[in-house]
Amino acid sequence: MTALLFLTACPSTVRQKEEALSHMRLGDSMLREGRPTQALAELIKANDLDPNNPVIRNILGIAYLEKGMVPHAINQFEKALYLDPGYVEVHNNLGTALLRDQRVKEAIKEFNKALGNHLYPTPHFVYYNLGQAYFLLKEFDKSRENYLEAVKLSPNYSLAYHGLGLAWKMSGNLEEAAEALKKAIENAPKFAQAHYDFGEVLLELKQPSLAVLAFQEVISLVPESDLGKKARQRIKELK
Repeated sequence: MTALLFLTACPSTVRQKEEALSHMRLGDSMLREGRPTQALAELIKANDLDPNNPVIRNILGIAYLEKGMVPHAINQFEKALYLDPGYVEVHNNLGTALLRDQRVKEAIKEFNKALGNHLYPTPHFVYYNLGQAYFLLKEFDKSRENYLEAVKLSPNYSLAYHGLGLAWKMSGNLEEAAEALKKAIENAPKFAQAHYDFGEVLLELKQPSLAVLAFQEVISLVPESDLGKKARQRIKELK
């Protein structure tokens, strides 16, 4: 009798898992399209149907992170690792969530766990995250080391050049800061924050006319944003 019940339950379980995967794929696609709210609804359905799937848990955590629901994201990443301790990608995601929760030292441990697996496919992202973490701790030498590792592995990685520029600036190395920020802009010409920070460094280097050009570029890119307003104010102050 028990065997018969098991056999009749199996097709239903298989269908449930297949339905869960369908919701997961749709949610993942919506996330990639920049639709986190709709993605979250699909991923919750997927997780309800198959709560022991670590891949669903991981993507659900990413959706919560996109929505700014950091404690929920941490919870899902931790559950994904409980279900699959070898799921290395989740260590980077958990570290990112912990970093947003200001749990910087815990985040660093997770990033190092990700880097401990030499088969991790995108280590430059992890090095960037480590650069961010050490920057928050005001350990600017370590911050620069990790940003430099990121750009060695991915020479067009504008975010890492931007972080490197800020780390150089905080150490008082303005020429190096300007060079790194220029690299960030070369690789991402519409990176408004990089233009703004480049303008600030140029001001400290006593190059106000070039700084104005940088601030004007910010206004051109994001005219109605807070950053655009800050750039207008900086130009006004320089007149």
